[in-house]
Amino acid sequence: MIRLLYILFAAACIGSIFVYSHQFTDAYIVPKWCCALFVLLWMLVCAAFLALQRKSIVTDMTIWGSIIVSCCWVQAVYGILQYVGLFPSHATFRVTGSFDNPAGFAACLCAGLPFVVFLIIHKNKYIRYAGWLAGGVMVLAIFLSHSRSGMVSVIAVCIMYLCGRFVHGRLWRYLLSVSMIGLLIIGSYWLKKDSADGRLLIWRCGLEMVKDASWTGHGIGSFEAKYMNYQADYFKEYGSQNRYAMLADNVKQPFNEYLGVLINFGIVGLTLLLGMVGALVYCYRQNPTQEKKIALYILLSIGVFSFFSYPFTYPFTWMVTFLAVLMLAADYLKRIKIGTTWTRNIMYSVTVVSCFWGQIRLGERTQSERSWQEASELALCHSYDEALPYYVSLKHRFEDNPYFLYNYAAVFTEAKEYEKALKVALECRKYWADYDLELLLGDIYREKKDYKQAEEYYMSASYMCPSRFLPLYQLYELYKCIGNTEKASELAKILLEKPAKVNSALIRRIRYMVKKDGLISSVRR
Repeated sequence: MIRLLYILFAAACIGSIFVYSHQFTDAYIVPKWCCALFVLLWMLVCAAFLALQRKSIVTDMTIWGSIIVSCCWVQAVYGILQYVGLFPSHATFRVTGSFDNPAGFAACLCAGLPFVVFLIIHKNKYIRYAGWLAGGVMVLAIFLSHSRSGMVSVIAVCIMYLCGRFVHGRLWRYLLSVSMIGLLIIGSYWLKKDSADGRLLIWRCGLEMVKDASWTGHGIGSFEAKYMNYQADYFKEYGSQNRYAMLADNVKQPFNEYLGVLINFGIVGLTLLLGMVGALVYCYRQNPTQEKKIALYILLSIGVFSFFSYPFTYPFTWMVTFLAVLMLAADYLKRIKIGTTWTRNIMYSVTVVSCFWGQIRLGERTQSERSWQEASELALCHSYDEALPYYVSLKHRFEDNPYFLYNYAAVFTEAKEYEKALKVALECRKYWADYDLELLLGDIYREKKDYKQAEEYYMSASYMCPSRFLPLYQLYELYKCIGNTEKASELAKILLEKPAKVNSALIRRIRYMVKKDGLISSVRR
């Protein structure tokens, strides 16, 4: 049974790192979660059976660590081959591995890197050599991905390790570690200054969200539901000429997991999180072992990465974190006694039934995701009449999913069913403050001849992302439509003089159309 557990864990790691499928609307994250959850549910059944027999599931951490390192090594090699051009990447970035961006790629490698120590300290010299090789390849891949979060995470763990080994005195060790990590973060800021400034804007607006619900937060999913409104309010107050205006984008992540906890759960939630971290450190100090020290480095690596990115979007990070917690708390978990055999049998039966129920629900969700993708493909082919029945049948499964509701409203709009489109779009707005949604609502109201509402939503989209041209062009077309030539002329001048972040084909076409209309006689070049 232990061997089966190892096999299932290997399958879960492979699924959570490598699986992607274009049969899903989100080809890179949702398939990983579906595959990982499917295997983990079976692992839970095995773990319950072992607990029933009073057997430990973490008997040999070298095997668990070897599985993780092997998967991460293959992923790292895949990324390096992308860098040299032997494999294509899955996005505009050069190195992404089997993810859609370098963040997911680097997050998984950083989470798995500390497990290399299990191989490095092994008695067999060939396993030690393999550990050093795997670690070197993983570090190289992280740096080639140009993920600053990954670089900072790797170097921070190395600093902590070296200070712990060579610097004597706990106070000096901590002071030196914190100072060097601080300098490292400052240095990484200048590596991609514009991108870093963009994150500073996100954190600044995110802290405004925290101020409005300091203690208990706004609730789960509140960042997507409210953040872009705060960004729009920021530019309304400070103007579109603000230094952040060219850096502002349509944001879906806070790029800081701790800020995300504050926004969702407030100071109470962050305090509980820090309390859990303190409890894990206490577990280590009560019985410090090499295995527990590695677990601390795993949590440190993920914790540092979490300051600048969103590693917990990916299932592999959750798996590794849970395993590290299990390693630290193993001594206390062994002390837990489950009463009689009858009680253990009931708990095992409940676990098995729950797992089967979970498998059924997961299967239903997977099928729904695939049906949604089929509907999306039909919509892209302009087969709106064929796509609509799919959306109608799936509405009850995705009633609180803003991405589904946005697509649903867009299909209604293309089918010219504006009343239904408006109803779904406004429902979507309860869960999602988004630049594209504001534009869609503006389009719907314009088609309904409600020009005042259309103007408000186009203006909202423009404040959300001041560097974008499309909201201003839609406003320009709206003013032309209602005969307000004065405002249309003002916007024409703005569109022709506005600096472009990227001089795309869309921007060139917008400027061409504005010049063609000839609403202004002369424009400063």
